[in-house]
Amino acid sequence: MKKLLLLIFLFISAFSFAQQNTRGAFHINKTATSATLTTITASPNPFNINTRITFNSSKNQLIEFSVKSLLGKTVYHEQVNAKEGFNTIPFERNNITKGMYIYTLQSEAEIVSKRLVIK
Repeated sequence: MKKLLLLIFLFISAFSFAQQNTRGAFHINKTATSATLTTITASPNPFNINTRITFNSSKNQLIEFSVKSLLGKTVYHEQVNAKEGFNTIPFERNNITKGMYIYTLQSEAEIVSKRLVIK
């Protein structure tokens, strides 16, 4: 009998706690937007002097292209007007030291990040 009362108490407590947490929770928009940036690659990767970032865009849009060190420091930033279809962003090393970096393409709908190696 005591075990049954304990189980009922735990069930009611857990249920009321779960209901309490959903009142203050954020509502997520369930209409997910489809990806506007696809087939993103850097070629060649790794590279010495320059590379090309290629991607497909499903519409004309403004893209923020940035390269960051693994510590999060932005070493390069550029805004690109992407057209619908295949796009290329040329990237030159300039005075960036060799190592591993993260490049990011950001549109108003999504952010895509990938690895880039300078040798």
